Amino acid sequence: MTKKDIEHYKKLLNSEKEELLKEMMESDEAARDILENDMTHVNDTVDEATSTITQTLLSTMNKNNQQKIMAIEAALRRISENNFGKCITCGEMITKERLETVPWATKCIKCKQKEEKKH
Repeated sequence: MTKKDIEHYKKLLNSEKEELLKEMMESDEAARDILENDMTHVNDTVDEATSTITQTLLSTMNKNNQQKIMAIEAALRRISENNFGKCITCGEMITKERLETVPWATKCIKCKQKEEKKH
């Protein structure tokens, strides 16, 4: 992989990380708004259920985003250690097509498919 490729993926990973952090901040604001609204209004059962579902959804989104951010940070660490783009299972290079779609990927498509078949 060339230096130009590495810089491209580094920029891609940092951009994705920024977007996830922004999304998490927005969902935190939405959760606060929901809580404030719930405290100031007398809710019926449907309103309470809707509020609970919304809070759960926002929490799940944040957990998923946190996991992605950790994967992105691990990919950035692999870049600094000169291990980026290598499959952790077989050691082969991960295709550029896969890295364009999932730049934090740790496995080539063949190894990932084998893993998914096991589960």
